[in-house]
Amino acid sequence: MSARQHDNRAVRLGLIGQLGLARQASGLLHQKEEALRRERDRLEGHAKRTERRWQRTCQDARAWLLRARALGASTELAAVEHRPIGQASITVRWRNSMGVAYPDEVITAPCPRPTVSSTAALVPTTDAYRTALDAAIAHGAASSALEKIDTELVATRRRRRAIEHRLVPTLELRLRRLELRLDEQDREEALRSRLAIQQRTDLA
Repeated sequence: MSARQHDNRAVRLGLIGQLGLARQASGLLHQKEEALRRERDRLEGHAKRTERRWQRTCQDARAWLLRARALGASTELAAVEHRPIGQASITVRWRNSMGVAYPDEVITAPCPRPTVSSTAALVPTTDAYRTALDAAIAHGAASSALEKIDTELVATRRRRRAIEHRLVPTLELRLRRLELRLDEQDREEALRSRLAIQQRTDLA
């Protein structure tokens, strides 16, 4: 075997190894893509449910506000807007799926309920807005989780397609061309061997 043949066979083994790794990577990315798609479907349903709850609680809060104003609470409500009543807190628990971290659960601790007394409707009005705020935060977390999964899903699909449609075909083409050259070199080597044998036979 000539040095050129030896080098080309080493290159061939390298290409076969690269091709195997590329196909393995494509398979793993496909599995990740499927897992992300299932998680996306789950999160999309969760986001839709939180959105409906947010819209419903906003409507309830609006209805209670109108009742309170109709019962003469407008002046006290205006005063409450400018009264410091403390801060709410939000605790976010994160989840990791297929290397993506996203908000999984949100726990809210609302600020203290303001003291209101002009009408009995103000207490349920306050509670309704606290509920709406809680629903808005939950929906925000659900939307953020869905967005993060969507981003990773798009990136994973792009990487998989780049491997499947560009890298693998390129490696396969290089391997086919190299194998053709190796076949040609083998034929040339076989021809030289036959000629050498024939020359020795003729000389004998």
